[in-house]
Amino acid sequence: MRISWVTFGAHARAADGTLRSDVASVRYRVLIPSGAMPADRCTHRLFSITPTSPAESDEAALDAHVIVFSKSFAPRNEILAQRAKERGVRVLFDVCDNHYDHPQHARHYKTMSALADQVVCSTAEMASVAANHSAAPPIVVEDPYEGRKGTARYAPASSLKLLWFGHPSNLDTLLAGLPDLVAYAQERALSLTVLTEPTTALIEVAAQINGHFGAQFRLAVQPWSLAEQWRALGDCDAVIIPTLLGAKKQVKSANRMIEALWAGKPVVAQPLPAYAPFGRWTPIAGDLAKGCRWLDAHGGEIPGLIAQAQDYIAAKHSPAAIASQWASAIGVGATDPLSKD
Repeated sequence: MRISWVTFGAHARAADGTLRSDVASVRYRVLIPSGAMPADRCTHRLFSITPTSPAESDEAALDAHVIVFSKSFAPRNEILAQRAKERGVRVLFDVCDNHYDHPQHARHYKTMSALADQVVCSTAEMASVAANHSAAPPIVVEDPYEGRKGTARYAPASSLKLLWFGHPSNLDTLLAGLPDLVAYAQERALSLTVLTEPTTALIEVAAQINGHFGAQFRLAVQPWSLAEQWRALGDCDAVIIPTLLGAKKQVKSANRMIEALWAGKPVVAQPLPAYAPFGRWTPIAGDLAKGCRWLDAHGGEIPGLIAQAQDYIAAKHSPAAIASQWASAIGVGATDPLSKD
């Protein structure tokens, strides 16, 4: 089976021949699952199509049994999807963010959902939203873990070293959670490393916190890279994942929760539906300070709890497990697609 993956995110081939990308959705939703599918059953080609991409990219992408649009923003993809359907190419539309009411992207998302033979979503909550715009019930395909499994450990010094990493679009959750950390810093000194694309507003917030709280609460802003993410995960005591109520945030997947636990670190998170299975092993509470206090109270248990979480992640979120979900959604092994010349 020939499968074309169409995304907006850039990718490049590394010296070892593997494809790499700095865009998380490209790694989680395209590179990792396609790389774990059976090579004897399907071949994959990845296309980064933008408004300025050459027309030849569209024609090459159509030379497939199945075309998967992952995190689409380009209106030209609507034409490409329609052409694919006219040629008998099966069309999948992958949705991992709720853009159905976005001022710029809503019309495109609704059009692509209606055109697709199958909508695929990263969470059940996202699928519930997408179902209002798709011809068939959406299928849920979750996110895989990434990188090597870390040793489960928790042995903080007198000052707790926290880490937040993510896209700047999620900085609103971090800023909303800072008052909780300010409150906790009155009880125990902490440092917070923020790994993201630095913004002027974030740098100003860091300066204010460092100037006001001194050694009790230090906030460092560092540019994100995948290599720096692995280094920071190895260096921190715990990862924080604040969130906000509302349809836009509550459909998010557990990818950062999975990344942190797989790296061997506990997570202090605010509630998301996708986080519910992980509440057995790491604190999930509306107040980040409460979660940090939970770490203080259960320090000796945390390595064992993380190890249990890693067993769960290995079974449910391995590249092979997620590739199997994708293979089912795509129809790898189905008679009709394979019969196409």
